[in-house]
Amino acid sequence: MRKKKYNTIQDLLEDQSFNDWALNPESSDAVDWELWLKEAPTNKVLAAEAKDIIIGINFKKEIVSEDKVNSEWDKLADRIQNLEDKKSSQQEKDRKRLVNVKYLSIAATLLLLVSLSVFTYSLFSTVTHKTTYGEMLNVVLEDGSVVTLNSNSSISYTNFNPRSIELSGEAFFKVKKDLVSKAKFRVKTKDLTVEVFGTQFNVKTLQNKTNVFLEEGSIMLNLNNGNEQKMIPGNYIEYSSSESKILVNNNNTLGDQHVSWKSGNLIFENTNLEEALIKIADNYGVEFKHHSAETKEILITGKVPTTNLEICLNAIKKSTNIKIQKENGILVVYKN
Repeated sequence: MRKKKYNTIQDLLEDQSFNDWALNPESSDAVDWELWLKEAPTNKVLAAEAKDIIIGINFKKEIVSEDKVNSEWDKLADRIQNLEDKKSSQQEKDRKRLVNVKYLSIAATLLLLVSLSVFTYSLFSTVTHKTTYGEMLNVVLEDGSVVTLNSNSSISYTNFNPRSIELSGEAFFKVKKDLVSKAKFRVKTKDLTVEVFGTQFNVKTLQNKTNVFLEEGSIMLNLNNGNEQKMIPGNYIEYSSSESKILVNNNNTLGDQHVSWKSGNLIFENTNLEEALIKIADNYGVEFKHHSAETKEILITGKVPTTNLEICLNAIKKSTNIKIQKENGILVVYKN
């Protein structure tokens, strides 16, 4: 048995030692493979699914083996040639019957190949859920986990592994534990990967960083700089791969500011106006510009809706004593 890592079913399918063992449990490598199964719970899951595929494919290939059909056809064709002088009607019927058998066998082989192709494509095809500006979406995954997508966000995963998700934008995850295989649930952004078994957390990936807030349970962050960071409930972390470091790491954080968007609101607590308008711009897909740097530092405390831009801007203007005018498609902020 070659010593290497097997992380996917494809790794096992391409390994000759594993194929031999899958077809013959008494093979010379059987002891090595049994030890490998005990190394991690996920190994049993990978091995079981890979063996099903190998055994299933071999079984079907034996039924519709084109080589076997052609070999038998050649033998029968020789017999027909030797008896051709007799010209009997019965021999003619036999010849036609054999021709039909050959074509049916070829058709069965082609049907099998098409079926396997469709199965493989379906298994490894990518599923994507996406929202537009001002829209939210609840997605229930096959394992029972629920993902709530914020506006202008998307998740992608394969049918083969819906517990490994690519995230763009912002989403709240309510992950259900996989009690059978104990497989981890992973959320990947350009900055980091979140690893969990079952918990509730919020992830937001921006142009320059990824923010994670843990509401319940515990999670591990695999940062792109090679480090790991464990999080506990109430922990809020901002990490930037461009700067290769954690920018913010706060404990005992109240979740209202980070997950209030699920109820259709944004909550600000002594937040400067520049940061508040960036969040509003992300949600509504608009662009803000400050007429003077002075307005950027105005502090805002309060709640604004994420479902109506006009109401949202009116609330901002009243609480900060500013005015906002649309100029050439850009919302320009002026001080009153």
